[in-house]
Amino acid sequence: RCGHCKKLAPEYEKLGNSFKKAKSVLIAKVDCDEHKTVCSKYEVSGYPTIQWFPKGSLKPKKFEGPRTAESLAEFVNTEGGTNVKIAAAPSHVVVLTPETFNEVVLDETKDVLVEFYAPWCGHCKSLAPIYEKVAAAFKSEDEVVIANLDADKYRDLAEKYDVSGFPTLKFFPKGNKAGEDYGGGRDLDDFVAFINEKSGTSRDAKGQLTSEVSEFRSKRSCYKKLVAVDMVVLGG
Repeated sequence: RCGHCKKLAPEYEKLGNSFKKAKSVLIAKVDCDEHKTVCSKYEVSGYPTIQWFPKGSLKPKKFEGPRTAESLAEFVNTEGGTNVKIAAAPSHVVVLTPETFNEVVLDETKDVLVEFYAPWCGHCKSLAPIYEKVAAAFKSEDEVVIANLDADKYRDLAEKYDVSGFPTLKFFPKGNKAGEDYGGGRDLDDFVAFINEKSGTSRDAKGQLTSEVSEFRSKRSCYKKLVAVDMVVLGG
């Protein structure tokens, strides 16, 4: 029920997976709705509350930092004397360079969305995890590419496409390799709706086929099986 808890969940799971092999550290959680007495004993009054219990002690130290896997890992490493790194999640965003730009972006068989970004840009950093999810949602679509270019590093190429601010997003569909500005919203659902409309795809934010398409494919599969059975019977 707790919104902040749901938001923390994937980060905390990453933390737990990363520390699985660390024998001196255990990453755990308590459902305070179910175990109210435990949470009351340790003065938990808001959710989520993250506490560190040193070895052999029941006097916890409260974690007050950003609720990211990386920040939590830094805290645990400092307190526990470990040196564990958070494993980077595999990326489905195609990283462009001047050498690969034309080959990828100007491919007439692909619809390509390009983010022109700068590493120091705050808005770019905020967009990054959303953009990763967009790429993951369309990873199974052979004709859709989600890409980015470090426009600060490759300024000549950015200027060629009239990039003057960061992040700038441009869409290069199969029929218009001059590119067109993306002016839509920057939430995951906004990007997914845009690409579905432009590319004729039918993915949801998690990369699953939308229910209408799934139902259609299921019916088509059943129809093919019926035809095949009829043919076998008729051929007999």
